[in-house]
Amino acid sequence: MTLLRIRTGEKDTPVAASDVAMIIGSTEPIEVRLDEVHAGPVQAAANEMQVKLERGDPGFAYIEESNVLMVRLEHKVSCFTEAEPDSATTLHLHHIVAFKVLQELETSEAAIGAFIETNAYFIAYPYVRQSITQLTAALGLPPVVLGFMKRDEWPFQEDPSESASNSSQGALEASK
Repeated sequence: MTLLRIRTGEKDTPVAASDVAMIIGSTEPIEVRLDEVHAGPVQAAANEMQVKLERGDPGFAYIEESNVLMVRLEHKVSCFTEAEPDSATTLHLHHIVAFKVLQELETSEAAIGAFIETNAYFIAYPYVRQSITQLTAALGLPPVVLGFMKRDEWPFQEDPSESASNSSQGALEASK
């Protein structure tokens, strides 16, 4: 039995907090995992390495047979020195956050997008941080330890220099 019905064509409609609350109340996280990694080539291994973290557009799919909402989050980490910013070591990571749908729910694509922005990222972020620290160390780079994500920071606060069409993109600067 399909528990989740997603109204399509409503990506740009306003979303109320109650719409997101309905999704939270109807789901529970059951898995967070690293899904895909691409890394290298190793270029910068200096102690004064700079780090740039960017996120890609999140995606989601509903697996009807198991009533699971799958959210896929993408991050790109660039490690470089100030002297050679074009010679970066790049890591591309994709994480999956799976949510079991517990009860019938009808919602919009926009509400799921808001749910991803306000909840899925917070659930996945500790795993993203851990993956980045482990992978940079495994590549022989100084381990990168990202700070904590706060609600008034990325991805929740738009960068005023970005265009409205690119508002789902965000970047976080960190340095080692």
